[in-house]
Amino acid sequence: MHTASEKSFYEIKEINQNGITFTNGEKIVFQSCIKQGCNGKTCIAERDLFAQPPYFLFFTAERPTKILFNKKGIFSKSENRKHFRELQRMIIEFGYSSYDLG
Repeated sequence: MHTASEKSFYEIKEINQNGITFTNGEKIVFQSCIKQGCNGKTCIAERDLFAQPPYFLFFTAERPTKILFNKKGIFSKSENRKHFRELQRMIIEFGYSSYDLG
């Protein structure tokens, strides 16, 4: 497997039912991330809330894309966990799933 492309959650411009758009214009298209084997027809990523920093690893075509929840400073741990759970909730609401590594 290729080394993942790393992005910060805080570089995200938009999240919708089609995928994620970053501030630099790069995109993750959920439908193209579906990986057979981890959860059949809906699994688009792996996730680990307990990693340092927490992350989602999306199964993007050329190489995986890792979204890091890496805000620093006071209250950063609770902010990162809140945003992690928000992304997880959105993925589920859009009809997709992610595999929990934690």
